[in-house]
Amino acid sequence: MSNMTGSVGGGIRGQVGGWSMKATRRNTDFLRSIDERKLSGAGVALTLTLKTCPETADDWHRLRKNWQDRMRRAGMVRIHWVTEWQRRGVPHLHVALWWPDKYRISDPVEAWLALAAPYGAGAKGQHGKPIDGPVGWFQYLSKHAARGVKHYQRSGDNMPPGWKEKTGRVWGYGGDWPLQDPVNVQLDDDGFYAFRRLVRSWRIGNARASGDKAREIHAKRMLHYPGNPKISALRPVSEWCNQAQALMFLGNLASRGYGFDLLPSEPKAVTVAEVRGTPSS
Repeated sequence: MSNMTGSVGGGIRGQVGGWSMKATRRNTDFLRSIDERKLSGAGVALTLTLKTCPETADDWHRLRKNWQDRMRRAGMVRIHWVTEWQRRGVPHLHVALWWPDKYRISDPVEAWLALAAPYGAGAKGQHGKPIDGPVGWFQYLSKHAARGVKHYQRSGDNMPPGWKEKTGRVWGYGGDWPLQDPVNVQLDDDGFYAFRRLVRSWRIGNARASGDKAREIHAKRMLHYPGNPKISALRPVSEWCNQAQALMFLGNLASRGYGFDLLPSEPKAVTVAEVRGTPSS
């Protein structure tokens, strides 16, 4: 199943006041709904920045849309984007973008530099790297699906002063995205923590095999919420593995005597594999 769309995203145009719980959840649900096995083409992950802040949110969205239109005319297959803020109150754009046949990083960066020149955008402030198949997608997913409203780059405290009441959409997507139906699973507490251990071990093993030390460190910290052990103990892992891998882990648990229930999907649910522990009383 695929989804052809123009530009869809977080909230009603012109009426969004930054990242909310609902916007965060919708973004996470969309990212989890992607069937990464069917992501055709060549993907690149980009961070696009400015030196000075646009006076209004409308100016920022005009810049983003003009850049996105250029990418579409250049042959872009699909895009996912989020707006976040630096501590100094200047917005930046995180993007996952696919081309039909080859990794192109310089083209989107050069287009951004041309359009964002009035805001002092410089080449050193722009970053891009290939999204290397499913592994690269899950690196992007684990970063942007795991961030909550309280993350400093989404915090209202770092929003530009003139944007407090009206930021416009903070995330969106466009193009041909392959989606899959969700699987919702209810585990008891023992099963939930056993599942988390399997996912963590698998992620660490993959990271270690890649030889990338930073990736290995990131995998070891995936369930750690800084300064709050209680939140760390409950942190979900659905964004860290795909549906096929999650079902394989559940099969492992079943063979070891752990029980679980398959829950009916919610009408608008788009999660890839939502694995839950038993709700605390």
